[in-house]
Amino acid sequence: MIALPVMSYSSDPPPRGAILPGSRRYSTGRSPGSFGLAHRADQTPGSLSADAAHPPRVCMLSYHTCPLAAPGGKETGGMNVYVRELSRELGRRGRAIDIFTRSESADVPHVVDTDLGETVRVVHVPAGPEKPAGKAEVWQHAGEFVEGILLHLADWRLSYDLYHAHYWMSGWVARQLQREHPAPLIQMFHTLGALKDLARGDGAVPEIAPRREEERRIMEVADAIVASTPADWAAMEALYGVDAGRVHLIPPGVDLALFRPMEVLEAANHVGMAPDHRMILFVGRMDPVKGLDTLVRAMAKVVEWEPQWQDQACLCIVGGDKTDDRERMDEEMARIDALRHELGLASVAQFLGSLPQEELPYYYNAAQVVVVPSRYESFGMVALEAMACGTPVIASNVGGLASIVRDGQTGYLVPDGDEVALALRLRQLLDDPDLRCRLGRHGRATAEAYGWPSIAERVETLYDVVLERARSRI
Repeated sequence: MIALPVMSYSSDPPPRGAILPGSRRYSTGRSPGSFGLAHRADQTPGSLSADAAHPPRVCMLSYHTCPLAAPGGKETGGMNVYVRELSRELGRRGRAIDIFTRSESADVPHVVDTDLGETVRVVHVPAGPEKPAGKAEVWQHAGEFVEGILLHLADWRLSYDLYHAHYWMSGWVARQLQREHPAPLIQMFHTLGALKDLARGDGAVPEIAPRREEERRIMEVADAIVASTPADWAAMEALYGVDAGRVHLIPPGVDLALFRPMEVLEAANHVGMAPDHRMILFVGRMDPVKGLDTLVRAMAKVVEWEPQWQDQACLCIVGGDKTDDRERMDEEMARIDALRHELGLASVAQFLGSLPQEELPYYYNAAQVVVVPSRYESFGMVALEAMACGTPVIASNVGGLASIVRDGQTGYLVPDGDEVALALRLRQLLDDPDLRCRLGRHGRATAEAYGWPSIAERVETLYDVVLERARSRI
């Protein structure tokens, strides 16, 4: 069992690998004040005395994964997009946001310039070796991450009015920071350990031992908890006994300007696909919970029923590393690779690797259908992005997917793990362009309610409610 990291707030030296204030890699050349975030001499840190000219400062915590990373990596996905795009939109609305994340490269400055806006910055804090790592290893260095943030705050003479934590590890970090710098905590879990354990499939391993108990502790002390969907909220009540009064239903958003319908021929030409070819698209992490094995088996059924599609259709897999070298594949990618060879789909199912966010709309638009075969999905960002592009979705009838995909209107819901039901829906959609067009139009109309400006406004309202409650207790 992995022990809970032990924190120390003494005058001991900083943890090994920490970069001290004043180091060359600690700054982009701009002072903290140049971001519009410097501490005011007339305002006590954490005093909650913000006004219109000096809006509350938010400490956004995304410990185990960087919001600037491309989705589809081992530890990157919808949460990265959520933190990045929410922070960008809050910055447009004048909010001052610092996003703290673990440093994964010694070559990246610890405070980086981004395109997220003048009042938003990303701070990479060393915690353990500066390289990508799995959650179990990252968890062991959470205490160093807290110490690193405290070094920044001491150097900048800065405190925050609000913590907004993403994922349970970040919630643990926020609770430690509150000891030195008290401020209200808003928590978003994105996924829940109890549900992931219930949904484990072939190749999956149990969640980190402390996760469920720590999630329960955070739910007990957080000032507010954001649930993506009613299913998410219900799971918190049923499996964790959360106080429902702490939970606020706010779904993730989608960039409607980026993810938009475009001419299919333009999209197909951009991705290098022949106009008469059929693309079935999967976008997601290489993780057993994503159910990619079910999709590969369903594709084998489709080709069995329609042999001509062996040469006329492809299953494009976006996520993981783009490699055919089995020595370099991680465990889940190697498992899927072995399955596609076993089923005779080596030429049909192709690994494309992770793609930049701006490339994804071309693939969504070039595809005849996007499949989200997850065994568990807290929300389903991929489904929403595909719908925003006007592409029909087939998704497992689980978690948040059941509230995004409207069966028979924007796509279809199928039982998770049922490759026959999935194959039947695939064949139906691939054979019927008019049906695809109708579902796609309705999908775009549904997605328009999830634009980031409206979602950020709801989050901003929650910030104000939580801060007002905190002021009333002073």
